[in-house]
Amino acid sequence: MPSRLSYVWLSLKRGLGSRTAAEVLDAFGSPEAVFAADRQALTAAPCELRKTHVDLLCDKDTSEAEQVIRSCTEKNIQIITIGDSAYPDRLRAIPDPPTVLYVRGRWPDFDSVPAVAVVGTRKATPYGLKVADQIGTTLARAGMITVSGMALGNDGAAHRGALKAGGLTVAVLAGGPDVCYPPQHRSLMGDILLMGAIISEYPPGTEPHGRNYHQRNRIISGLSVASVIVEASDWRSGALITARHALDQGRDVYAVPGPIDAPQSQSCNELIAKGEAALLTSPTVLVREYSGMMPEQAVQQAFRRQTGDYPKPAAKSAWEDIRRREAQAEQRRAAVEKAKTEPQASAPAEKPLPEGLNQDETHIVTLVRDGVSTPEELIDRCGLAAPRVMSLVTMLEMDGILRREKGRLILGTW
Repeated sequence: MPSRLSYVWLSLKRGLGSRTAAEVLDAFGSPEAVFAADRQALTAAPCELRKTHVDLLCDKDTSEAEQVIRSCTEKNIQIITIGDSAYPDRLRAIPDPPTVLYVRGRWPDFDSVPAVAVVGTRKATPYGLKVADQIGTTLARAGMITVSGMALGNDGAAHRGALKAGGLTVAVLAGGPDVCYPPQHRSLMGDILLMGAIISEYPPGTEPHGRNYHQRNRIISGLSVASVIVEASDWRSGALITARHALDQGRDVYAVPGPIDAPQSQSCNELIAKGEAALLTSPTVLVREYSGMMPEQAVQQAFRRQTGDYPKPAAKSAWEDIRRREAQAEQRRAAVEKAKTEPQASAPAEKPLPEGLNQDETHIVTLVRDGVSTPEELIDRCGLAAPRVMSLVTMLEMDGILRREKGRLILGTW
């Protein structure tokens, strides 16, 4: 029996539950072995299955699974099973990982690039919408992945912030990946498909139900190194459920503080007061904390996306490359000769550096002041790891100390 078919067959045993399905897979070693197991083998399994579970697994009908696979093929939906290398290790590590993920769009490499969940209430305030947008934008500029649930309010704002900055964002749905909910977000869903992915553990055509949202939220937190709660009005909030999942999974939780008389900030303030969530004072806190998890290649790609300094097209031939280099050398020689004949103007006084910078920040600002403006030069010259450089530049930009002009880093104002 094909592995993919057996994984889908197992995932469709809806009364089994994700945690029990994971235990069964661990006990038998593969979905094919689970499919082949008879009642006696299932009853004797070390995971101690209940009779209802055994009855479900004794039903070997694969017609529904075959139909799901056909539907995914027709709709260009990718099936990623828990046994695939593309399945994120971080999600695989939670106690109840989904057996199968249905994916539309561009599937990011969650094992190489850190993802941060940004969730909140559907009844968001203007303040909450602004903050969610800023977080998504900041994560995208740093090359990280923004994960949310594509709901109205804070979720949608986080996705839009990431998209606006040209970054990766992933929406986890409580229905099939081909079912847009809420319908008001049809255009947002299309934008996410262009720049990221829409994923679900539910097969195509599944309508979202209330009971699915709790399960969906464990995937949002499970994919992420940290979850940020922007706004949450009460204990029933889906954002708070995500926070509880994150805490159970051993992940970091942050909460955005708000006015003490704002209902949407009540639960966030309580999470901070109880010590269950860290106070998020700025989106740059997330960059500072997690950018070190990014590989150098991903950091440089994010840096280029910010500066617009993409690699130039390669020369058409070796001779053209030689002629281009000779012309550049000649231009440099002419510039040197011209400088010798022109009177030297007195050098303007150097702009003093702002106060309060640490040693690494001072080094970066000094290099930019001296004319270093491309990502490669800055990383090569400052002697720091690429993720560290990326983090510091992003924070210096947000403080107004550095800014970009025509894709180049220059000094800001202070």
